[in-house]
Amino acid sequence: MSAYAQISGRLGSEPELRFTNSGTPVINLSVANNRSVKIGEERQSIADWFKVTVFGRDAEVIAQYARKGSALTFNGRLQSEKYVDREGNPRSATVLVASNFEFVPWAKREDGKANEADANGAFASNAKASDPSDSESDEIPF
Repeated sequence: MSAYAQISGRLGSEPELRFTNSGTPVINLSVANNRSVKIGEERQSIADWFKVTVFGRDAEVIAQYARKGSALTFNGRLQSEKYVDREGNPRSATVLVASNFEFVPWAKREDGKANEADANGAFASNAKASDPSDSESDEIPF
C-alpha cells in the first residue's frame, strides 16, 4: 500500500535537470509552503519545506519553464529514504515522487501589485515517475 499526497508551494532554488544512469531525466526540488502561526498577539509566516522528485518529460518541462520562486502543485506517492549526510550522520527524509504537476498562477501581493505570471502560464502534466534521489536547499524563495 502506498501513501499519496499533494504538495503546493514555491521552488526554493533554480531547477537543475540531471539524468539517471539509464538516461531518464530527473529533477530534485525543495518546495516551500507558508503557513500562518499566531505567536502571542502577532501572526507570523513559517515556511515548511518538502522534497519533491520528478522524472521524465515532466522534469524537462520544469527545468525549461520553472524558476526559483515559481509556484507549483505536485501529486504523487510518498517515499521514505535513508542516507548519510556530509558529516557521516545517518538521516532519513520523506520525498514526494511526483506523478503529475501544475504551474500555479501567482496571486496579488499584500501591497496590491500583481506578481509576474510564470513564463508558460498555467500548465499541467500527467506522466509516471520512479527512482528519487536527494537534494537540499536552505534558501527561502519569497
